[in-house]
Amino acid sequence: MGVNTSFRGRLRAALQALRAPAAAPVEEWRALTAEAPDLITHHVPDGRIIRASGAALLGRAPLLLEGLTPRDLVHPDDVASVQAAFREASYFGRDGAVTARLLHADGRHVWVELRCRRMTVGRGEEWSGDIVAVTREIAAFKAESAALAAARDAALAATQEKTRFLAAMSHELRTPLNAIIGFSEVMKEEMFGPLSPRYRDYAALIAQSGQHLLELINDVLDMAKIEAGKADIHQALFDLEAVAAGAARFVEAAAAKGGVELKAAVAPAARRAFADRRAVKQILLNLLSNAVKFTPPGGQVMLAVTVEGRAVVLTVADTGAGIAAEELARLGRPFAQGDNARGREGTGLGLALVKALAGLHGGDVMIRSVLGEGTVVTVRLPHAAVPLPAANVVPLRGAAA
Repeated sequence: MGVNTSFRGRLRAALQALRAPAAAPVEEWRALTAEAPDLITHHVPDGRIIRASGAALLGRAPLLLEGLTPRDLVHPDDVASVQAAFREASYFGRDGAVTARLLHADGRHVWVELRCRRMTVGRGEEWSGDIVAVTREIAAFKAESAALAAARDAALAATQEKTRFLAAMSHELRTPLNAIIGFSEVMKEEMFGPLSPRYRDYAALIAQSGQHLLELINDVLDMAKIEAGKADIHQALFDLEAVAAGAARFVEAAAAKGGVELKAAVAPAARRAFADRRAVKQILLNLLSNAVKFTPPGGQVMLAVTVEGRAVVLTVADTGAGIAAEELARLGRPFAQGDNARGREGTGLGLALVKALAGLHGGDVMIRSVLGEGTVVTVRLPHAAVPLPAANVVPLRGAAA
């Protein structure tokens, strides 16, 4: 809880007024503290009040506060913390600060912040066991904090409800969609008789569109699981070179159609990895698909898989549209897309999934981009490397060199 400069100033002023209590008349001290909006009190080491300012914080005249102890004024649940603050100030010379409830004259308890400091006396600035305290009401702050906490809890509940809905809806959509894809494949292959060329083309489009929709649904379902904390990774030793080559082959058709040159290379030391095979494949597919999507004809997309110590590093670089600096911060949040993505296919979940899947491995994602020049995305999986003697980068099997 922050205390502004004027509050600290009043504490110092009260200390100066109380510097030599035996010599300062009570009336003079009260005159010095009369204008203070906060309650200023002078305590002996056990917490008993021997002087009080005229602030109406507790609805009591100063004389009615004198002689009272923490047990007389403080809510029973807060007495120990107030006494501890007084001990810190009186015996150890450390400023004490505590929030507590004090008894008002009308019988209610008032939330306050109490700050106390040990006093010095005489010209030699010798320590005294006495304490000066400045107390201010914080009921409004407490009410605001409670409202914020309630709003936070409501937002968390809404997020969890949304996550459960997305998971359930995605599951319900996948069942009929798989049937659509399956039957369209049967028609496309003419398994039960020939079709006209036009119907064959229609069947191929149905299968292609269904597959695309299934991929989007899978992204939503995976994101819902991750947000719900139900996503698990199953780490095992696998052929990373084959997974990388497969991811490159998956986007080759899109790259060729868009006039984009696709290159992929892997270091021999990275040919095997210890990680979740499906998660790594999904990371590569999302990064490569995004790179191809935002690279204009004549551009390049490059995939490199390397090793740094015990870490496997996946890097996808493109010569595409790039990302403005102000957009980088929000990219990677679910459903967030950059301005360059407007009008293009996708949910905005790709990079969010990449970050989440890397995080499940204890890894991280770094994005470097220059608007109009391209983007480099680097995913680091810190414990995935499997040591091998070779370290030179060679072209991937099955990918364009």
